[in-house]
Amino acid sequence: MRLFVSEGAPGNLPVLAAAGRARGRVELLISTVDPEECMVPFLTRPKVPVLQLDSGNYLFSASSICRYFFLLSGWEQDDLTNQWLEWEATELQRSW
Repeated sequence: MRLFVSEGAPGNLPVLAAAGRARGRVELLISTVDPEECMVPFLTRPKVPVLQLDSGNYLFSASSICRYFFLLSGWEQDDLTNQWLEWEATELQRSW
């Protein structure tokens, strides 16, 4: 898998923290890219962070990437975790 991040992108922090939970269970290459570089071929606007799966599919929502890493790490997500991920996606991201 390959994780694309960009300096200053607001979704990087939770995604990198979640990736840390999955460390040792997956092979992950982290690449820093220009924020204007389009990593997902079918999106019309650049978006980071992006996780390219081994299958070639892409996850490009910080919340979905976090949930995917939590699943891989075997960590049970509870309602509080989901609530914080939703708050981050709907409130915190909007403020950037």
